[in-house]
Formats: sequence, C-alpha cells, structure tokens
Amino acid sequence: MEEERISFEVKEARIEGLLSLDKESTKGAVIICHPHPLFGGNMDNTVVTAVARIAAMWDFTSLRFNFRGVGESTGTFGGGTSEQGDVKGAIDYLEEERKPPVILVAGYSFGAIAGLPVGVDDKRIRGLIGVAPPLEMFDFGFLRECPKPKLFVCGDRDAICPPSNMEGFFETLSEPKWLRILPGIDHFHYDRKGLLEGTIGDFLERMAQP
Repeated sequence: MEEERISFEVKEARIEGLLSLDKESTKGAVIICHPHPLFGGNMDNTVVTAVARIAAMWDFTSLRFNFRGVGESTGTFGGGTSEQGDVKGAIDYLEEERKPPVILVAGYSFGAIAGLPVGVDDKRIRGLIGVAPPLEMFDFGFLRECPKPKLFVCGDRDAICPPSNMEGFFETLSEPKWLRILPGIDHFHYDRKGLLEGTIGDFLERMAQP
C-alpha cells in the first residue's frame, strides 16, 4: 500500500497525515483515529496501520493522521474534545481532495471517543467502526440512538473494553449494528493474529453497497 504525506489546517493546529494512493475504482474512504496521545498513541500504531491495510485490500482509501500535539501535528492535547475538530478537518480534506462516494470513521481506543461522536453527527459519514472503545474510561452514550451502521470489535481479554461491558452496551444500541469479540486478544494486540481482517473487511463490503 502506497501512501502520500499530507497536511490540513484546523482550528489552532496544522495536522499531518498519510493518505493512501487509491485506485480510480475506489469504493469509499476510511478515516482512522489513533489511540491516546498521552500514552504513545499515533498514526503509526499497529492497529491503525492494520485498518489502513485492510481498507486498501477492500479498495477503500484510508486517511490516518496524528492528532494535535502528536508527531509533526501542531497544537496541544485537548482531552478528546479538540481532537474532534481534527476529525472534522480530515473529513473536509477528503471531501475536497477525493470526493469519495462513502466515508467511514474508524477509531481505536481513544480514537473512538474522538472520532465516533463526529461520525454520529456529520451527515457525510455513512458508517462507524469502533475497535476496543474504552468503555471503562469514557461515556459512549451518544451512540445509543445513532441510526448509522456500526461495527464494534473487542478482545475477550480486554480490561479497558471488557467484553461483558461491550456486550451489555451493544444491546442498548439502535440497529444496524454488529459486534465481534476476538479470542485471545487484549487491549493492545488487535493485529497480532490478523483477526481484524475479515471482520472489518465484511463491514467495508456492506458499506460499499448502494
């Protein structure tokens, strides 16, 4: 998968990112939000890069980027609130530069609390992907009435997104929705066994349908 280095302006920051060089027949685009910046999260995280690779396999463009204050992105950490502005900037950039037929937002861990609220509210976003949303740390109640297609993935050994909590929360969500619990996976090793590929790939295939 080839990527080009890009940047875009948001309020109080300039954001660096990597945009995949897609085919002319691209089915859509996925914006990928990385884990917690204060704990080493960035756009080169192994789960983030795995989602980008999976997107390419299903003929989707991917845009992964560093939240403000991470890497070459300017600005300072905003606790998740300011980072939502970074996600909006990524959507604007994609719309202007690529005009994909479908845009999805994917968030891993902290990336879910930064990215998914934007995906719920923004009419340009067709579907949402949450990998290990940190249910023990943040309130995800904003998802309960969301009518957009939603995929959630967690591991059966994840202490930050415990599978029992995820299952209970999932039951409260509106359709359409899908949940996959991956065996032998904790909060940090979702790409260790390549288990994300089929799960996310199936969802991308659904989202590409007219």
